[in-house]
Amino acid sequence: MIDGFQSIWSKPYCINSGANEYFMQDYEILTMMLSALMWRRHNGGMKLFADAAAAEYIEKLGIAHIWNLGMEEIRVSDRIPVQVFWAAGKLYALRQMQMPAVMVDLDLIIWQDIQNVLSGTDICCIHREGLFPDVYPPKEFFHMQQDYQFDPAWDWNAFPVNTCMLYLADAGFRDYYTGCAIEFMEHCRETRENLCHMVFAEQRLIAMCAGRMGRQISSFFPGSTDIGRQDIFTHLWGYKNILRFNYEDRVAFNRKICTRIRADFPEETDTLMRLHIAGWPDS
Repeated sequence: MIDGFQSIWSKPYCINSGANEYFMQDYEILTMMLSALMWRRHNGGMKLFADAAAAEYIEKLGIAHIWNLGMEEIRVSDRIPVQVFWAAGKLYALRQMQMPAVMVDLDLIIWQDIQNVLSGTDICCIHREGLFPDVYPPKEFFHMQQDYQFDPAWDWNAFPVNTCMLYLADAGFRDYYTGCAIEFMEHCRETRENLCHMVFAEQRLIAMCAGRMGRQISSFFPGSTDIGRQDIFTHLWGYKNILRFNYEDRVAFNRKICTRIRADFPEETDTLMRLHIAGWPDS
């Protein structure tokens, strides 16, 4: 069995929304719950890394028990530009998790046992990313402090790694990768979110680090266009925007997920009833 982990860093949400407390939409909570429960059923234990505000929110919802390996606090450096690196919490969680382990996004559900695919690999992801210049621009694009230097041994032609699911086999590579990513984020002069800086730190840099350290990257599929017809993964990603703005779709989605959780994990029926879910029970 291989342990998995998820992470919640509340600070970007609170800064962007102006809220004093962390909050998740009901469909986000349900997907997160089903993601953790399905991982536990098929693959191993599941841990949640969260900062203090996010952990308080999870406790208040009454769902902390979903992560059977417990919760552990993450503290993200104040030197990280929050509005640029909104997903930095994932890298800090990765740095704290014991390897080998699988990092699983909150909006990703893994429906099957995937241990046979992970076995014997150094690094494994769902798919690689293309070097699209509007997302993965050249080195000259990045606004860095003068004392920061890109490693001249990094290969800028290495295809980035989609990290909605990421398996790492050993702590040595984990420390090198997260160390490089955090150093990059701390020395960034960018102040506005433009996607390119975050995906460099999280998804492009891991490929460069793997090449530098002689690690092989495996993937379930070569690219994102290859994952349409498969029943291993469900990744909400862009669909969340539809659910955010379309109440009917949101109700239908919530009912579907609640029904699935109640059928597969009947012990969580009372948990669902305590949550305020649009469309569940019938409304």
